[in-house]
Amino acid sequence: MDVGALHAENPNHLIIWLDQHIGQPEWCQQLKRAFSTQTDPRCETLVSLSDKDYDGMLLEGRAWPIDFEGVSYLMEVFTDIDRCIHCFERNRDRRIFLIASETLGKVVVPIILERFQDMFIDPVTNEPYMFIYIFCHNIAYQVEWALDYCDYVQMFNFDADLLARVLRDIGNYYFTEGRRLLGENPPNNVAAHYRLRWARILYQRHNQMEHVSISHELDEINHLLDNVEEEE
Repeated sequence: MDVGALHAENPNHLIIWLDQHIGQPEWCQQLKRAFSTQTDPRCETLVSLSDKDYDGMLLEGRAWPIDFEGVSYLMEVFTDIDRCIHCFERNRDRRIFLIASETLGKVVVPIILERFQDMFIDPVTNEPYMFIYIFCHNIAYQVEWALDYCDYVQMFNFDADLLARVLRDIGNYYFTEGRRLLGENPPNNVAAHYRLRWARILYQRHNQMEHVSISHELDEINHLLDNVEEEE
C-alpha cells in the first residue's frame, strides 16, 4: 500500500511550492491561502483566488507552513532550493505534489528526480506520477528542458488552471488509494472511507472551478461509500 495509507484520519499528501517570490511570506498571500485551503479536504473555510472578503480573513505575521484558524494546512513554501530538498528528506512518507517556478524548477527538477524519483512512482503499477508542476509566464520557453522529464512534469501559466489540475490530481490519488484499500484482504474500510470522502470533496471543488463534472468518478465514489457505510 502507498505511503502513509494506513494513517486513516490524516491526509498524507503535501504540496511543496518553490518560488523566489511566492515563497516570501508577504508575497501572494491570497494565492497561497487559496491553494492551501482548497487542496485540504478537511478545510471548510475556503479562500478563492479572487476572494473579495480575503483581506478581512488574513492573520498577520503567520509563518509558512500555514496555520489558519487553528488548522495546519498541507503546504510548505520555499524560496531556497536546499530547504526545499530538505523538506523532501523530512517527508519521505508523504505523497508530494511539487510546484516550482520556471527559474528554480529548471534547477530543482533534475535534482529531485535523481534523489527522490521513487516518491513520484506509483508503488503498485510502477507508473510515474505527473505531480510536478511548473508555474511559468511562457510555457514555450520551458519546453526544451522539461521534455527530459515529460513523464513527471506539467506546465501552467494561469493560477486557476494550475489549482484545478492539482485538485483533480490529489483527488485521483485518494480515489486510487481508497479503491486499493477496499481491495485488501480483509478490506480496510475505515481508511478507504476517509480517502473516498476526500476524493469526492476535491473532485467537487475541481468541478466548481472548471464548471464541468467528473461524473463517472463521483458516481463510483458514491457507490463505494454506500457499500462501505452499509458494512459499518
